Amino acid sequence: MIKTLLLSFQMLLLLLFVQPSKTTVKKIILQGKASYYGDEFDGRKTANGEIFRNADFTAAHRTFPFNTYLRVTNQKNNLSVTVRVSDRGPFVKTRIIDLSESAARRIGSYQHGLATVKLEVLNIIQRTKEIDSLFTCNDILDCLGNIETISKNSISLWRTKDLIHMLYVANELYLQEDIEKVIIVGQGVSSNRMYHLIITDIESKKIAREQMDYYEKKGFMNVLLFQ
Repeated sequence: MIKTLLLSFQMLLLLLFVQPSKTTVKKIILQGKASYYGDEFDGRKTANGEIFRNADFTAAHRTFPFNTYLRVTNQKNNLSVTVRVSDRGPFVKTRIIDLSESAARRIGSYQHGLATVKLEVLNIIQRTKEIDSLFTCNDILDCLGNIETISKNSISLWRTKDLIHMLYVANELYLQEDIEKVIIVGQGVSSNRMYHLIITDIESKKIAREQMDYYEKKGFMNVLLFQ
């Protein structure tokens, strides 16, 4: 309950500097079967022209516009993940979405192949000049834009150039795990800027490695020690 209230408070504060878009999408909820990409698709081009990576949180949908953010919830265990639409599919009519392997692992469906899921279109966070400036001019912040520091014993769970997607995943991680804060570290400039999802202040390198194993089992497929 406390975690839920804290997350709600975080999102409310975030909205202070994220202005709603004039083209706000009406909330859409769909239910159906989710599958996931096989290993053979890793490295191939998707329908929007980017390179598919199974370690990213992306998905294929038949009709949603590219770069739509969807919260995918496994209805069996209530685990959820936010994915970005980057491809078209599935081509099996009985399925409504194809997930990357990493996304399937996050919701606990990887071992089963198929899962009954709920899809929700997310548009609560919109990109603005203010949020761009905040996360471009500062390298280490929490997901509310507060300037932070990181310690030696830190791990990077996930990386993306998409700041809005990073904010969604960072807030999900905070809600789902027993951690005090989640850090976003930006590296590089302009369109080449990469954002890292960081957990810091880990007691020792040994515990950091144990945490790496833990989060890999939780679906983060490319966890690294962050120096």
